[in-house]
Amino acid sequence: MLLSKAEATAKKILSEFGLNEIGIITSTELQTIIQARGAYYEEVELDSMDGRIVTFNGKSVISINKNIVGTGKKRFTAAHELGHFELHKNIQPPADTQYELCNWYQSGSHEKEANDFASELLMPTHLFIQECKGKKFGPQLIKQLAETFQVTHTAIILKILKANVHPVCVIATKKNKIKWWKLSQSMESADHEFIPGWTKYKLRITSNLPPPPDSVMGQFFKSNKSLETLQEIDKSTWFLTHPQDNPVMLEYCNYIRDYDFGLSVVWED
Repeated sequence: MLLSKAEATAKKILSEFGLNEIGIITSTELQTIIQARGAYYEEVELDSMDGRIVTFNGKSVISINKNIVGTGKKRFTAAHELGHFELHKNIQPPADTQYELCNWYQSGSHEKEANDFASELLMPTHLFIQECKGKKFGPQLIKQLAETFQVTHTAIILKILKANVHPVCVIATKKNKIKWWKLSQSMESADHEFIPGWTKYKLRITSNLPPPPDSVMGQFFKSNKSLETLQEIDKSTWFLTHPQDNPVMLEYCNYIRDYDFGLSVVWED
């Protein structure tokens, strides 16, 4: 897998600190890297934001909201701000909320680059693929990976998509409207068994419309029930199908209530 400039920068920093092969960097090591690279790290009260970087007279301060609940969210926010420091020195990026950190494929280029940097710093691709090898894909693996790499479930889902460790489709929904979707490379390139020239997975959704009512995400917005379950759905819920091709698929959702934002993960077992 080719690394982007942001990912290559993160990999280079890990190598410079001798951390690229030893496993997961600790929160203490992350703070040490930030300060060794020339930025001051602090955890303070921040109003309506999770993190920010402020640069003045050549000095940069990375501030993380001390009230963030969850080590994974705090670590990713800190790594994201370090990404801005490394990649966008001449630009004053906006303050970041969890929504910007989650809205990976619709954020502006600078936010996406900072997310890519943070993802590679905290979850080096070669170690991530190794950790997934031979394991059954599903919510339990997402949970296990989040614990291993000490990041959020959202970060894990998006890394699974990017690293192409399993054929998956991820659909992002905010306030009951579909905002973006992305197929892993292996799902996107799969050939259709029955229709020559077709790919196996053609989505049948439209941006800014509600998710299908028979999808797990659609059911959630209709009933406001918990999404912490894995459910079977027909392929036709999300994809165009052939009469001979409407197998059962699986859908799992990760919902962030504070931002009314959810990610649906869809795959064949």
